[in-house]
Amino acid sequence: MNDPANSAPGNAHWYAVYCKHRHERAVRDRLVGLNLSAHVADYQARVRWGSRQRTTTKNLLPGYVLVHEEMTPAKYLRVLQAPGVVRFVGNPWPWLSWIPEDQMESIRLLLRSREEFADVSFWREGDQVEVLAGPLAGLRGYYGGSAGRWASVVVSVDLLQRSVSVRVNPADLRLVSRRLAVA
Repeated sequence: MNDPANSAPGNAHWYAVYCKHRHERAVRDRLVGLNLSAHVADYQARVRWGSRQRTTTKNLLPGYVLVHEEMTPAKYLRVLQAPGVVRFVGNPWPWLSWIPEDQMESIRLLLRSREEFADVSFWREGDQVEVLAGPLAGLRGYYGGSAGRWASVVVSVDLLQRSVSVRVNPADLRLVSRRLAVA
């Protein structure tokens, strides 16, 4: 997490703001109208409806607006009071969490490139997952990490204290439950 003590005055950071469902563009427009630097990670995608293909605008980060500002108490309140804004993501004021610049640069590069990409879930090792497609459809296990194009799913028999790992396409997985944090 980011350390506010390491934030020099005069430095703008990227903050994620969680919005009401499908309000991202309206929130962005409202924040820009308040002279704040707000962005939605929009991109053009080809979607298929029946036998027709169409190009549509999608949000890479649905539910979120990105705000790039040197955050002050006044700006913080202006953002929170904008219609459609639910909350800042992460820690509350004055310990706001921000997105590192290198991660934002990667997002900007991806959006500018116009390369095709797939939205994948963010898993942590130990999360319970289920395989949705292929010969292992219905298999439940624990996410064991990834190597290259493959994800590892670990299936265990607790009573026997035995586990096996199988490689699957990560696009065929869905999250069942998050691993409990161990202190």
